[in-house]
Amino acid sequence: MRCVKESNALSFVLAAGMAFFSVAHAPASLAKQKAAVSSSVATVGEEKIGNRTYQVSRILVKAKPDVVWQILTDYDNAPYIFPCIKKCRVVKDRGRSKLVEHEICPRGVPGSFDYVLEIKETANKLQEWHRISGDFHEVDGFIKLESGDDGASTHVTYASYVNGGFFIPQALIKRQVRMDIPSVMAALKTHAESSGKIAIRRIDSATQTP
Repeated sequence: MRCVKESNALSFVLAAGMAFFSVAHAPASLAKQKAAVSSSVATVGEEKIGNRTYQVSRILVKAKPDVVWQILTDYDNAPYIFPCIKKCRVVKDRGRSKLVEHEICPRGVPGSFDYVLEIKETANKLQEWHRISGDFHEVDGFIKLESGDDGASTHVTYASYVNGGFFIPQALIKRQVRMDIPSVMAALKTHAESSGKIAIRRIDSATQTP
């Protein structure tokens, strides 16, 4: 088992390292083109929270917080929504606290990684998690939902801290997280806004029924 984990870690290092090299040495014009494209989606920055440096992303979702919340807490269907999640299932439900098993496939990295998170929920407002077991040394983070536009939209903040341990340098972890978080946020925005529009159409149809 240890050989498998070390092999996964080596694959992660090689793939993330190649991605870092290709971007760092891209022509200036290409870098500007990528920046222009990414300006319309969620971006990622570093923020100090406590004694750790988190990768933090924010995005405005044009859907109510309860709609966004339903997507975030639909763990069984997470693999159909978020591109980097291969499997997701609740192994123990303690009400506001759940143990959730994940299998993730980071973009551009061969193989997958497995871990169990304890996720604490504050309905329609906050998810907080930390690693209980599995790959990586530490996996901590949160998603915070804040209502906007008189409840019609949601400001979403996603914060992630991952410590890969001895085999995965922290610089490569940071690079990979910065690659993956924008796609997670984009998927959440797309599905929430689509669900919100469907719900509005259903309400309109119901009110028009004689």
